[in-house]
Amino acid sequence: MQVRPVPSAITAHSGWGSGWARITSAPLVDDGLFDDMAQDMVEQSMAPPHHGVVRRRDAVARLMGQRFANLTERELAMDITHHERLLTHPWSLPHPAVTAPVLVFTGEHDTITPPPVGRRVAEGLAARFTTVKEADHLVQTERDSDLADLMARFFTDRPLDGLPYVNPVEHFVSA
Repeated sequence: MQVRPVPSAITAHSGWGSGWARITSAPLVDDGLFDDMAQDMVEQSMAPPHHGVVRRRDAVARLMGQRFANLTERELAMDITHHERLLTHPWSLPHPAVTAPVLVFTGEHDTITPPPVGRRVAEGLAARFTTVKEADHLVQTERDSDLADLMARFFTDRPLDGLPYVNPVEHFVSA
């Protein structure tokens, strides 16, 4: 598995790069194979079923499939451009150093922005890090209420430790 350290963005795993190249290839798009493309994009966006339990997996896969299958040509072009930019952006940590509190999180089964990548970003920012249980890259759809609660707690300085929907929160400090 090859992973680039990219904060809050798409990174490459064993299938993503080749899958994205196939998605954006002229024959697939030009031949109007949007259903195949939509299914491929769903598979590339979500952790494989054997990777672990993901809440609402089937419902989210249907929602994503419908969204991708109903893209207009303009929306498809915008999506492709967006993902190409994310994949080619020269990511680095901001300077000067961030002084505000930071929380970095990802789904515990995220294969696009895997937990080790989020952990490295959190360490570089002297931030807190956690993973959302039973979620992959689509935390905002799979665990929307829990994500809203996590964000509300973080932004109002309430404790994050011991929440039933996240794994233990790690605290990184400046070196």
